[in-house]
Amino acid sequence: MEDIKQLSTASETAQTSVVGATSFTAYPLAPVQFLKEIVEAGKKRMFFEQVLYRTVAPQGTKDVVIPVKSTYFGYNGTVGMRVDTTERTAADITWTQLDNLDGVTLTPAIQLSGVALTNHALRTNSLDLLNVAREELIYAISDKVDQDIVTALVASTVQSTSTARGAQIVYGGDARRDSELAAGDTLTTDMIAEARRKLMSATCKYWPDSAGSEADSSAAKNPWYSTPEEPFVLFLAPEQEEVLLTDSQFVNAAEYGNNDIVLNGEIGKYLGIKVVVAHNVKAAASGAAVLDYSSTTTSVAMHRCMMVKSRKCGAIAYGMEPKLTVFDYPNRAQQRIALESAYQAKVLYKDAIVFLDVADA
Repeated sequence: MEDIKQLSTASETAQTSVVGATSFTAYPLAPVQFLKEIVEAGKKRMFFEQVLYRTVAPQGTKDVVIPVKSTYFGYNGTVGMRVDTTERTAADITWTQLDNLDGVTLTPAIQLSGVALTNHALRTNSLDLLNVAREELIYAISDKVDQDIVTALVASTVQSTSTARGAQIVYGGDARRDSELAAGDTLTTDMIAEARRKLMSATCKYWPDSAGSEADSSAAKNPWYSTPEEPFVLFLAPEQEEVLLTDSQFVNAAEYGNNDIVLNGEIGKYLGIKVVVAHNVKAAASGAAVLDYSSTTTSVAMHRCMMVKSRKCGAIAYGMEPKLTVFDYPNRAQQRIALESAYQAKVLYKDAIVFLDVADA
């Protein structure tokens, strides 16, 4: 599928481009029926936008700033409290500085694409080419939004460090980095339980750049909880779905057909986590660059699955939601269909993400 940039630079669509790639021989008195419905190719669908905080930049604004907190103070030594045994005291209250507020700025970027169809092609084709083009453009922008969200969520800068809260990583098998993943280091139900615990814990784990043991970051993280309105969601690729569907522990414990709102691509719930199969889950082929912090390559095909806290892991701001315009272009004897949109996706809370880096088989 062409992405939005390729569509924007494509040349006009002439009659010869839409007659089909396969020719056949016909005779004047041998009737031929041409069906007017296309048997569609396989489509990827939007999966990731549904778990983001979604907002729209009002007319006349360039940026959207979403206020966030680093973490709640709680009682961790930041808030000074004193216990007095008498109402009379000469000591002042210890005043706490409110310094845990910040903001995430989103600047919607313009996305443009279009298809130009010659009038001759429209007249001489058995299909409604404008409708075909409309579907192509809608699908292209939907897929690009999904891919841009994934790119933002899995960036290496999102990962936790020894001094900063961030996304934590659970590796398949006994691997300590992507380059150590081997055949058989596939997704397990134990990994799902570990990722859930890491989302919920206030302790932030990180992996040293050297292949050492996992350690505690000096930065505490937010202790997230899965709620009906903002559930934990686990995104898998089809390769990991196959592994789970052959695991009796998952199949026997997964919930299907309940009364919860079902997400696009959801195959069930496990440990209260919605499980979604999505084609745009980040992948790396054998021999490709790793997806974690290291600078080496993988020895097996792998995916970076992720478990997130909905509406906290990231946000998307639309300056313009996708808009289609169809118009005549008489200078070229064409009909043109243009799609215009503007958006940006960003991480809100890095510690609301846990990566599950696993081999495909």
